[in-house]
Amino acid sequence: MVSKERFLAVLRGESREVIPWTMGFFDEKLAAALLGEGCIPSDIVPGPVFSYGASPAQDWEIKAQFCQRADIPAVGVGWGASLSFGHGGPGEFGERVISATDKRRITVYETGVHKEVRYAPHFYHNYDDPLANLSNLDLAWPDPHDPSRYQGLADEVAYHKARDRMTYANLNGFFSGVHYFLYPYDQFLMDLLLEPKGAKALVDRLGSFNLEVARHLLESGVDMLCFCDDLGSDKSLLISPQLYREFFRPWHGRLAELCHSYGAILHMHSHGNIKAIMDDLYEIGIDLLNPVDPSEEMDMASLVEAYGDTITFAGGINKFFFEWNEEAQWEYLKHLYASVQHGFFLMDSGGIPEQVNQEHWERFKRMKQELALNR
Repeated sequence: MVSKERFLAVLRGESREVIPWTMGFFDEKLAAALLGEGCIPSDIVPGPVFSYGASPAQDWEIKAQFCQRADIPAVGVGWGASLSFGHGGPGEFGERVISATDKRRITVYETGVHKEVRYAPHFYHNYDDPLANLSNLDLAWPDPHDPSRYQGLADEVAYHKARDRMTYANLNGFFSGVHYFLYPYDQFLMDLLLEPKGAKALVDRLGSFNLEVARHLLESGVDMLCFCDDLGSDKSLLISPQLYREFFRPWHGRLAELCHSYGAILHMHSHGNIKAIMDDLYEIGIDLLNPVDPSEEMDMASLVEAYGDTITFAGGINKFFFEWNEEAQWEYLKHLYASVQHGFFLMDSGGIPEQVNQEHWERFKRMKQELALNR
């Protein structure tokens, strides 16, 4: 795996290296097919009960093998920190399986929302949100201070740190966390304008929970917290910059301040064209940002030029990349490597899709290796 020093040298702007970082795979079946035997941990999918704390100790080295084969330069810690698609673990609301077949899986989260995942073709959606409106927010929230949520986590973190590996834990988003786990997406977007008092109360309730959980994760020694707040569409923000600054920037800023007080890194995921709030992310101290998809008008070279003294970028791959032929993929990656003079992390835009077979996967890895040699 990538050593901590190599990782941090890119983050500090001391290295021009391009380090590959696979966001994930569409599902665990694809991950197993592409990566082979011996590297799929037992907790890659949820179990029949809510499980917390550290991953099973017998899986710690298996997780590291998964990351090495998948080109992931940091290890996700905690039970259920999904290595197939970058979510889960003690920092997010817990998930358990209700039913599962070869074709689909249905789970329920601690908040009561359900999720269906289908295979071949890949599809997922959340349904049965626990809140129908904002008049009553009296949900049975889990206790962020419950010690069982973090039991053994410090030992898992220490295990990987002793082997010179970066560690990370996932955290609920403050925007996406609402519509993933609590409240219908379309209603939430409308209520930011029509019911701002209720919407703010819900965001603040989730924000307070997130920060308490984040503190416990940081106390376990993790190097990095990752959170998902998809704030953009292909063309623009999903909400106005003013709404972002009123509802979400304060929480992002508090989280950044908390991470930095522990010497930790804050890594934000946001799809879409979010250029209208890049100054905000720069000012509050976001350390890493992904996926920087040019098909969403996020040009890596321009962003590095404007913000690269503080923000390190992970991404740069067009979301249609895996639909292209080999020649088009080569030309695209060569141009990307040549146009960005700083070091960065090369990350796919939304996980390795199911149409990628073993031949395509190995070819992609060879491309990255050859480009690294010629950097």
